[in-house]
Amino acid sequence: MNTMPSPVRITTCLVLLGILWAAVACTSTQSREDPMGTLAQPRSSTKSHLEAMARLDGPVPSPAYLKLLKDIVIGNDYLIPVRKAAYQRLVKADPRSLVSALDLVLGRLEPPEYRDWVIMQIAREDRTELTKAIIRSWAMPVRLWERVDDRPEPRALAMMYGSDQVSTVLIRTMLDASPAIEANLRARCWELVVAGGDEDKLVALVHDDTLVGRDGLLVDMRAAIDDFGIVPRNREEILWIRELRRPERRAYWDGLAKALEGMPKARRRTLEPRDLAVVAAASRHVPELLVADEDAMFEKLESELRSNGDRHTADLTGWAIRISEGIRDDRARLTWGDLAAMTLARQAMQASSLREHLFDFAERDLMDKTTEYGGVIRLDDAGRFELVEHMPRVKVADDRYHAPQSLFDDGYTSLFHIHNHAQRYRNARYAGPHVGDIEYADETGANGLVFTFIDPRTMNVDFYRHGAVIVDLGTISRPDSG
Repeated sequence: MNTMPSPVRITTCLVLLGILWAAVACTSTQSREDPMGTLAQPRSSTKSHLEAMARLDGPVPSPAYLKLLKDIVIGNDYLIPVRKAAYQRLVKADPRSLVSALDLVLGRLEPPEYRDWVIMQIAREDRTELTKAIIRSWAMPVRLWERVDDRPEPRALAMMYGSDQVSTVLIRTMLDASPAIEANLRARCWELVVAGGDEDKLVALVHDDTLVGRDGLLVDMRAAIDDFGIVPRNREEILWIRELRRPERRAYWDGLAKALEGMPKARRRTLEPRDLAVVAAASRHVPELLVADEDAMFEKLESELRSNGDRHTADLTGWAIRISEGIRDDRARLTWGDLAAMTLARQAMQASSLREHLFDFAERDLMDKTTEYGGVIRLDDAGRFELVEHMPRVKVADDRYHAPQSLFDDGYTSLFHIHNHAQRYRNARYAGPHVGDIEYADETGANGLVFTFIDPRTMNVDFYRHGAVIVDLGTISRPDSG
């Protein structure tokens, strides 16, 4: 067999090599003749980018070059070595422009390792004018698979102000920020102080009349602490309390305060905003829950769930999350609020009118292939459990539910945010909250229920809340039509 390459094949290879050589030569020539053009192309090589910067550097860099450097620093289209090189040039040639840009986008820089590098550069340069940007970045939640124990923002603030001054900086920033235009920043500062374990400083702050004055945020936080024993832990919980403090909800607030008078003080200190609707419902339906022994509550729930059919667990293969959905597996993390909420959920599921509505809702969801359906479960004016439907603000896919603002408005006084996994009748593989649902619970602080079809007459019910606490509450059956 002849294995020698043919003249045609040799010629073809030579042509291809020539084309490749020409392309490399063209890039190198372009870098020398048009460095701005080379630098403006994100797909150019790192070497070409760095060579172009070296040619464009000078005693007085052009405005166009400085603008391009800024775009490279804050954009996500260039490789990290190029972005670092652009940063180092811009910090010398036009630091004011760099600071202005980072103030707007610091927390959104990607990838995380580049953002971390920029934040530590800011600290080394002692750019205190970017303190607010660092705080905003720190308050942005990390993804479930990212580390949370070594974030650069607290290290940067410690480097700039001193390791024992971080919470003081947060509190001072909160007090100095504008209530009108920096409300979000103020809430984030509060959130980070709580996360750092210094909530006692906030309790002292809101009881200092000389500092509180007519500051609406601090006045509302003092009311939550004094009336409910609650120190909101994040921005969403702060908003939750402030919504409940609206004049039109005064009767609801006063009713909660009265219901809590008989609750043990130690238990009140464990409450979160999500527990307040549970307190309100328990005071109407099962008032003994307010003072019930937690171990007895747990044992009763576990016994009921053990006799309520097989457990159905969502498939989270591929995610760094290990969840069993068994109530005993999460015993150490379950609070009185969790146990009371699950007790009320199971009581609500006994109401045939609510089950009928839930199955009807799931059937309509099954037919709609453009979205999942969701809403809230709450008490109506007569104290009965009811489902209030809230259609998504946008329809994206059959496995997504985008909650509208109306759901959040209702949710402040509701027991549960709910949604369906009703893509098909036999959907046990997705019985329980998935990653997006877990993140939603972390962000909102709400109690959630997810309803999943197991077969045409059966749905599984899962309770979940922040921190990936998930408990399978068993199944419910479609009420008889006759």
